[in-house]
Amino acid sequence: KFLWMLIITFSALPKGTLSNINMVASGPTAGEVSASLSLTCTVMGAPLDSPRYDWNCVRQTPGGQLQFVGWIYPFGNNTGYAPTFQGRVTISADKIKSKVSLQLHALTASDTATYFCAR
Repeated sequence: KFLWMLIITFSALPKGTLSNINMVASGPTAGEVSASLSLTCTVMGAPLDSPRYDWNCVRQTPGGQLQFVGWIYPFGNNTGYAPTFQGRVTISADKIKSKVSLQLHALTASDTATYFCAR
């Protein structure tokens, strides 16, 4: 019996020169095909629910292609997802802990990528 593993890394984009906002990513580096995976980004230097910011999740495939996954606007409790991920992705925010979480469901081998959180 084979167990297919899905390799996923999750990291925050480098700190911008015009911003004091840092995002620190955490979560597993691998998941099982057909399973779900939760990745978290802790936001520091800005209130998560500020009306000035929305928070985005993107990924980069092993071939280098950047793909937008979705966004969350905690101030208004709004989310949006790229059509490719609709129904398989949930992005949520914990305003108290200043964390944005990406849950990816029904993993496939094509979900192998580096996942980023971005402002």
